[in-house]
Amino acid sequence: MTVFPKNARVAFIGDSITASVNFTARVAAYYVRHLPHLGVTFKNAGVSGGSANSALLYYDASVASFHPTYALIMLGVNDSDRDALNLPDETQRTARLDAAHTRYITRMNTLLDRLKNDGVSVTLCTPAPYAEYVVTDQTPLPGGYALIRRYAETVRNMARERGLPLVDFHAMLSEYYLCETVYNPDHVHPNDRGHYLMAGCILSSQGLTPEPYRALTEELSDLPRLAEWNSLAGKITSIYAVEWMVVCNFDLPKDEKLALVQKTIDDGKWNGIPYFQSITANYMKNKPHEEDMLARMDAIWAEIYNRYI
Repeated sequence: MTVFPKNARVAFIGDSITASVNFTARVAAYYVRHLPHLGVTFKNAGVSGGSANSALLYYDASVASFHPTYALIMLGVNDSDRDALNLPDETQRTARLDAAHTRYITRMNTLLDRLKNDGVSVTLCTPAPYAEYVVTDQTPLPGGYALIRRYAETVRNMARERGLPLVDFHAMLSEYYLCETVYNPDHVHPNDRGHYLMAGCILSSQGLTPEPYRALTEELSDLPRLAEWNSLAGKITSIYAVEWMVVCNFDLPKDEKLALVQKTIDDGKWNGIPYFQSITANYMKNKPHEEDMLARMDAIWAEIYNRYI
């Protein structure tokens, strides 16, 4: 993969790892700090709990509306139906896992065809490995590493068959996670250091030299406009998460979405689950201002690159 060209518009498509707005912000920060004359702009189109299916369902709103010229895709962890690993019956377990894998291939090919038809240059990223062999206070799923490795190999095959650039997160993090702490205790999500390594993997694939590790807050401390953009991106991806996992119908009118989410809050459906309590409360606060936030994000890029325009 080469350096993004002048005025490129880059969309990151993925699940909660992308939606955490960490490695994506680090890549953006590198371009703002070292290559501002290129005027590259970025969009985080990650969806927590997302999959190739959510990427297709939200394509118009989260990707096409940005009019990207480039896209980086990392999907597969949630597509894998990894909970099926807990099934005691081997025949049922294998059938479910194989069916999920077949759906993934079909949906990924549909997504790639859609992007190709829209003139978007795609880079495929292997899914981050399931850190099964790290000891934490959370019991890992047996077979989780091998399961996601299967999806990583599928992505490598897709890249070869379609002649697409590949960023191999899976191979890189598989080497690191046994040697240093680069994952959160849930075995699924890389921590801040892990996201730094992922950003470095992208930049290195472009022939660029990543900066030494700093926490994301420090990384953005001297880039206040980019920090604001990233904060807004987090609010937008949180909206996507609620509409995917709580509303479950992206096409509902906004007022109906708000009413449905408010009802789940009033009914106490998510009591005792801090993540859902947080994202539903934030949804009620941020959804009415979604269009304004998106407009502000566009304006921020113009401000960042103003002297180069």
